[in-house]
Amino acid sequence: MATLAPPALIFFCNSILFVSLFTRLPSIQAGLGVDKTVLGLSLLGAPIGTLVALTVAGRITEWLTPRITAPLMLTICAIIMPLITIAPIAPFFLLFILYGFFRTIMDVAANMIATGTEKRTGVKVLSRSHGFWSIGLLLGSLASGFVAAREVSPFIHQATASALVMIACLVILRITPKDISAPEIIPAAKRSTIFVLPDRTILLICVMVFGICITEGAIYDWGIFFLQERAGANAATAGIIYACFTLGMGLTRMCGDSLRQHYGTMTLVRGSALMVILGLIGMLVTPGLILTGVAFFVIGCGIALGYPLAVATTIERGKGKPADNLAALSLTLMLSTIGVPPVLGFVAETFGLLASFAVLLPFAALSFFMAPVSQGARPGFRPGWRRLTR
Repeated sequence: MATLAPPALIFFCNSILFVSLFTRLPSIQAGLGVDKTVLGLSLLGAPIGTLVALTVAGRITEWLTPRITAPLMLTICAIIMPLITIAPIAPFFLLFILYGFFRTIMDVAANMIATGTEKRTGVKVLSRSHGFWSIGLLLGSLASGFVAAREVSPFIHQATASALVMIACLVILRITPKDISAPEIIPAAKRSTIFVLPDRTILLICVMVFGICITEGAIYDWGIFFLQERAGANAATAGIIYACFTLGMGLTRMCGDSLRQHYGTMTLVRGSALMVILGLIGMLVTPGLILTGVAFFVIGCGIALGYPLAVATTIERGKGKPADNLAALSLTLMLSTIGVPPVLGFVAETFGLLASFAVLLPFAALSFFMAPVSQGARPGFRPGWRRLTR
């Protein structure tokens, strides 16, 4: 457990901050006085911040070391988050840019700590580390439903979560081994580009998990709106059903390292995509809150291993330094998904929330089709097609 504790606590705290904000978006939207299209456009601030961060994420992580970078960036995020809940629309957008910037650097550092732990100890911890992100989402969404039902303001809610996270950052710094990762520093003369550009392998990995990742983002951004406006749940019930999604994600991720050892990555990617498809269909056709909760649980199981599998495949098959490969992975996924929040917000405002989730189905099917990429094979339905050249 001591081996798992540092990355697990980082992912847990990150998710507490995240879910405390996004489960209160309906209240924040009401305070802003904007529709879903404008809110979706404002949420673009986070990927813009991510884009800027990816020019320096690998270098900052190398310079400060992952041990210092992760808790430092997490602390800065904890300071920013309460301000987002009370900001007018223009500062709201700018604060999301800052949040995306610092959160991205922290994410690279956190994954470096997890993969560095695996390399140093030989113990698989990556998926379980991401599993603690899901545990944080579960506890945070339940807490959000509780405080929202008691009309606690989003600012007080977020400020309390931020204070707890900042205390946890001191613990993270103390328990993370100093030799957890000692990246080789690349001389400045050898860095020819601002961005770490993805190679063909990383591009294919991103296409492989695209449908899974945008479904995860859609649930984060618009799932609570769906539960309250379409499924008819009140604030407390919506928090409980949202927790079904995080429960499915958490249970699957906690078993993920074992699944990685017993099953091929292609099987896991295809199983993930299939569960996403089934869960989305369930959301679209189920009439009651209980069955909607089941659908959210299935989607949580489906999206759970998408990003961890992408990270593991990138570490295994990517060329060059792990930090740069992870930065390239994040860059490509961010660019490919950057327009999703405003597009889904526009679809929801124009055609309804059902339509905004229905459009995700073809992309989930694409992830199923691309699954052989995880084993270095050509996409398709037969695993025996010849290997891709690297």
